[in-house]
Amino acid sequence: MGRAMATLGVLFFLGAREARSSEPMPTRASRLDSPGRNTASEDSAESLALNPANLAFLPAAELRWTGVRCPETNKVNCGHAFDAATPLPFDLTTGVRVDYVMPPSTAGFPFEGMDYTWITWGLGYRISDALAIGMSLQRSYSPNSFTDGLFGITAGISARPDTHLALSFVAHDFNGPSPELLPPRNLPVLDRSYVLSMALRPTGRRALEIGLDLKCIEGTNLNCLSNTGILPRATLGIDIPRFGRARGDFEVSQLPNDSRRGVVGTAGFEFTLGSVSLGGGAIFGSGLGGPDDVAEYATAAISAYSQPNRPKLARAVYFRIEHTPDVRGHMALLRKLWKVAEDHETEAVALVLRAEPADSLAHAEEIADAIRYIRAHKKKVLCSWEDAGSRSLYVCANADRTVVNPAGGLRYAGLRSQYIYLGGLLKKLGVNAEFVRISDHKSAPEQFTNEHASEVSRADHEDLLRESEAVFTKDVAVGRHASEAHVREVTAHGPFTAGEARDAGLVDGTAFDDELERVTGELLGHHVSYQRYEEETEAPPQFGPRSKVAVVVIDGDMVDGRSSHIPLIDMNLIGSYSVADTIRSLKDDPTVKSVVLRIESGGGSSMAADVMWRAIEQLAEKKPLIVSMGSMAASGGYYIAAPARTIYALPLTLTGSIGIFYGKADLTGLLQKIGVTVDTYKTTPRADAESLFRPFTEDERQALTVKIHQFYDTFLDRVSRGRHMTKAQVDLVGQGRVWTGQEAWQRGLVDKMGGLRHALAEARLLGNLPDDAPVVEVPQVDKSLIEKAFDLVGVRVQASAFEALPAQVKDMARAVAPMAVYAPDVPLARIEWAPLDGQ
Repeated sequence: MGRAMATLGVLFFLGAREARSSEPMPTRASRLDSPGRNTASEDSAESLALNPANLAFLPAAELRWTGVRCPETNKVNCGHAFDAATPLPFDLTTGVRVDYVMPPSTAGFPFEGMDYTWITWGLGYRISDALAIGMSLQRSYSPNSFTDGLFGITAGISARPDTHLALSFVAHDFNGPSPELLPPRNLPVLDRSYVLSMALRPTGRRALEIGLDLKCIEGTNLNCLSNTGILPRATLGIDIPRFGRARGDFEVSQLPNDSRRGVVGTAGFEFTLGSVSLGGGAIFGSGLGGPDDVAEYATAAISAYSQPNRPKLARAVYFRIEHTPDVRGHMALLRKLWKVAEDHETEAVALVLRAEPADSLAHAEEIADAIRYIRAHKKKVLCSWEDAGSRSLYVCANADRTVVNPAGGLRYAGLRSQYIYLGGLLKKLGVNAEFVRISDHKSAPEQFTNEHASEVSRADHEDLLRESEAVFTKDVAVGRHASEAHVREVTAHGPFTAGEARDAGLVDGTAFDDELERVTGELLGHHVSYQRYEEETEAPPQFGPRSKVAVVVIDGDMVDGRSSHIPLIDMNLIGSYSVADTIRSLKDDPTVKSVVLRIESGGGSSMAADVMWRAIEQLAEKKPLIVSMGSMAASGGYYIAAPARTIYALPLTLTGSIGIFYGKADLTGLLQKIGVTVDTYKTTPRADAESLFRPFTEDERQALTVKIHQFYDTFLDRVSRGRHMTKAQVDLVGQGRVWTGQEAWQRGLVDKMGGLRHALAEARLLGNLPDDAPVVEVPQVDKSLIEKAFDLVGVRVQASAFEALPAQVKDMARAVAPMAVYAPDVPLARIEWAPLDGQ
């Protein structure tokens, strides 16, 4: 009896479906539609329903609601859908969706107006910027036995080969779920369906998008091989700049059947303000049951990312700097300042300096340039400090207004440089440092051989300090609208209390932390929202992998082999093999159109420099290569810059120092003091020439002098080829002489004055890239698991105990380090360097 009733029910169901000739397609127990959204391009949380592969392209976490209200029509998938999705580590993204489906009573058997719920879990994996895969599992829950307990499996793949095109293929419910209670188990309550999708962006950006979905449903009386089960659907998306996005779609069912053809179209708009999106529209067409039927839909979302061109409220932002940025941190700060300069809704920027904003005056000049760039975009800039030094003064001289804590001051009374000499200490220890150098200007070995600077190096140091002071004074005077004579006069009376700094014209006034919002409003002439700058995650404006600029960061002492880090003294060692591998990978990467070589190095091993130079020269033959010199790019650091098309330096960059030295430490005296003797057996007189247990012989010194000149000749050759100069011309400005960036420009060693911003602009121009082309820094800095864990909760972990050491102790450690880092048989192209600071 029960079996007969079930069979009768099946026959009734099929008969009812066949009798309803006006119905364009069989009703299905599917989830809610996604009005106006394309299967290939949609990468919001709503991709949980459309295409789980696109989850992998979700920029950041998102919560979304969609509601569809239907009239009494044949349309089944009405109700509410809730999506929640978030990226995970390892290029994974996951999400959960709940569809509460409310079929109208007119939907007929087996729905009969009875609600049902789908719960979907999805997972996407981004293989690359151009390719992703995903899958989802969904199960239904309902008091209706026909729509309860359905379990579906969906899988998808998405390809975004370039900025104009996206392609997807999705197999929905490919396991063919069916009601458990019906004997045939193949009723089209929810059949397999397949979607082949394409989205085209004619301009290469999301401003205009045209999409096409071809959906095929397999089930009773439907066959994908004939076209009875194919539903073509066109979509259109148009951005309204700084307002939102208009969406629409147009779907046709039973296309070849004039009597059963049905059309469903949607039109709507989504408005975005900050992280919140609100939208809605209408669903209409004969596919709803009749040509006059209209359904409405609405959507809302809260996202941890922002859409391009979305409107924001006028605001002022502040940057609070409590730790002096390192090289990578400095570059990150620059990019943030450039970005906020171009933000239409930001009216003012406040730099709240609670530490020196830069670790060198050259870096301070780049931040000063960023302030000028912000002001050039018609924004006001406020500077605030408590107890600042020369670098804060240099930066803030470019602001519209500078205020200091009433109890604070300015620790500046002129510039200074200090060089540490270990010759006396080594002599007392019984250590004799022996070096051969290209000329007296190559003064780096003197820190190990002398107790004081030689006459030549003393004159060089004084000239360098004088040149730096001239640049510093001029820039501060221009920024503070004062004469250079006035700045020099008041400097002699430093350091300053807050009141003294104000009276000297070096600051504009005083203010506590809690008064900065008021001061910013006064600077603007009206009140705006005052908030800490938070970098936003943005939805990509284009499909797929974008062409980009690569920035290769050379930060530290150059060594042969692989890069490493000495935690105890926080010293970076830049390995020749590591850099060469990085350079070669960029040369072969088709998405990298140009390269900026950012040099923050005083050199090191001359062999390491030459290995890097060779890889860099080969890169420069294939792609535009621009050099940006930071605090220093000298000796070996200048060596690797030579192949570049254009070299940028900052006025206070230390550069040049074209020269070589070679040497070792003779430990004989030390070993004698502690009673250690060494017996050496050799087959030739020079077999132990590089030994630490005896001095050089006169014959060996002469031979080393010849070799040093050979290495120097190679250095001259590399520079003359890159700079299009003769060796004699290079030698005139070489021989180990150190120059400021401004002096190097005057002598032809540098092409242009400018920082990273200018180098990136030229790299984009030569690479035919837009202004917003992405920038990738290499090599990437690897963090420990502990550092990554603390990053997730926003806690800064000190890289080492070295950060807490006094500056003088750090300088001493760095001065001694070369004796431990470099083997005695390594010719060195390394600068003698001392930090330039003010007090």
